[in-house]
Amino acid sequence: MPLLGLSARLGVVALVAAVSGCALSGRADDGDGSTPSRTVDPAPSVLAEEIGSAAPIVVAAGDIARTGNDAARATASLIQSMRPDAVLALGDNAYEDGSLGEYRNNYDPTWGRFKSITRPVPGNHDYGTGNAAGYYRYFASQIHGDQYYAWNAGRWRMYALNCEVDCGSGSEQLAWLQADLTTHPRRPALAYVHEPRFTCSTRHPPETELSAVWSALQGGRGRIMLAAHNHAYERFAKLDAQGRRDPDGLRLFVVGTGGAGLYPLKESCPNRQAAQDDEHGVLKLRLGTKRFSWKFITINDRVLDKGRGQV
Repeated sequence: MPLLGLSARLGVVALVAAVSGCALSGRADDGDGSTPSRTVDPAPSVLAEEIGSAAPIVVAAGDIARTGNDAARATASLIQSMRPDAVLALGDNAYEDGSLGEYRNNYDPTWGRFKSITRPVPGNHDYGTGNAAGYYRYFASQIHGDQYYAWNAGRWRMYALNCEVDCGSGSEQLAWLQADLTTHPRRPALAYVHEPRFTCSTRHPPETELSAVWSALQGGRGRIMLAAHNHAYERFAKLDAQGRRDPDGLRLFVVGTGGAGLYPLKESCPNRQAAQDDEHGVLKLRLGTKRFSWKFITINDRVLDKGRGQV
């Protein structure tokens, strides 16, 4: 039986509250300021783009659109109701192989309605088409041909990483990330990638190549890491690159619940504070200047996890 089929057991709320005392008891951060606005100023290799102002709303999930997939339509409707400033497609966005035809036929009728505000990353299925050509053609106006890129959401620096290409020690991508973190030392950082550094799924193991990226982010005001790949939801405690608890570590969310069939999770997992593998849904983040908040909301309008953290 998957980890959280808990309508017949304790319920997600009870489990998460027991594992993480404040995860479900704290109120969501209502933000710090005015209605967000949007300006666009692309620069070579890095998107010098500002989305939102004081506390933009960012919505994220990956593993999204298959042929005739009602779940992807349902998560798209959920996103529509949230009126986000930005949407993060966390890879494996169009199944099976990320071809341009699959993006047009599967992704476009669902999450494609948010294309203009989507800042995606590719996944392993996207590279099922040579060099992820379908992904790069479909999102050409959003990513300007870049394999990885950065942009701003209010005060936050956002890193769209691609570890389907080399991102490990000595890689050009890691050097670029380290340089950009140095250039923006006062901005809290959120990074997102397809394959998670930590996860306890029965399908895909943790991605150890992310260790160097994780360490760079932690040394440069990194606060949040998002990933997908395993088709379930997991939230971890603040961790260092080796998976040890660290008050200055990154908080990881695995959000592979965008529409593809769900995977069962392992019952126990070190440092995991919330998890579910029964319902599709999306992660809603409000990125304030002094604090941030999160909610994982399902297509059945259930809030299965929520909390907030300090910037």
